[in-house]
Amino acid sequence: MDGTRLATATATTTMMVLATLGCGVDEGVVATVGGRELEVADIQAYMAAATGVSWQAVDDRVASRLLDQFLDQEVMAAAVGPSRWREIPKEPAARSFQVRSLVAEVCGPPPTPTAGELERQLGQRLERVQPARAHVRQLLLATAQDAATARARLAAGESFLDVSRQMSRAANASTGGELGVLSRGTLPDELDEVVFSLADGEVSAPVQSPAGYHVFQVLEVVPEGPATRRELEPIARRELVDELARVHARRCVDDNAAKVGVVVHAKNLWFHYEGRYGSPADAP
Repeated sequence: MDGTRLATATATTTMMVLATLGCGVDEGVVATVGGRELEVADIQAYMAAATGVSWQAVDDRVASRLLDQFLDQEVMAAAVGPSRWREIPKEPAARSFQVRSLVAEVCGPPPTPTAGELERQLGQRLERVQPARAHVRQLLLATAQDAATARARLAAGESFLDVSRQMSRAANASTGGELGVLSRGTLPDELDEVVFSLADGEVSAPVQSPAGYHVFQVLEVVPEGPATRRELEPIARRELVDELARVHARRCVDDNAAKVGVVVHAKNLWFHYEGRYGSPADAP
């Protein structure tokens, strides 16, 4: 945000008392949820905590989205009764966690995916061409000499796990340097080229990167093409569960917002509000 915008935002907040005189809304009140007035200072503190920058530096689009989040949380607190407002924490991540619990309390758990829904989700994923994948583990060494020594020990028949535990400085060296299944294009180019030139079981020559010297072993290569049903089923299930939970939470909040009542006093805001709780009257 430039200096002019920063000064304007600060001045707008300072002058809210003047802007709200005679409008029937207390000074500094930016929204009302279930009859409870929300003050500008609370919203500003939430935005600063959520973004890690001052509230004045948050642009209109992000500020609108964060205000909607804050109001969603207040709606769910109102839905379970006024006494529960005291239980809503100020820290954004803690608020979100608490509100997920309130959604489950008020509206029940999200629906479980049906077999038909899972089959449709799987069908869509099975139609996509997947890039080549490789199941990879690595040794990470400090010097070229160490890397050459480690590779020689592997060539002599020592187990990858033993060499990893004794020589590698990778964070997971003690468990064998497992990198999991990587898709082509996810590693830096110089490492990607080496990994995807290896056959099943093959060990690479040492490769230098800013982190040190890598020695890779590819346990299995899956060529480009459709993924298997076994690979995709847990991914498709997780995607579907997450989507059903989002839809369930959105519907729960919207239904309860209509019941408890939400009013945004847009003229008291220091930014142009473009969120879900706006009304035609708020438009400039």
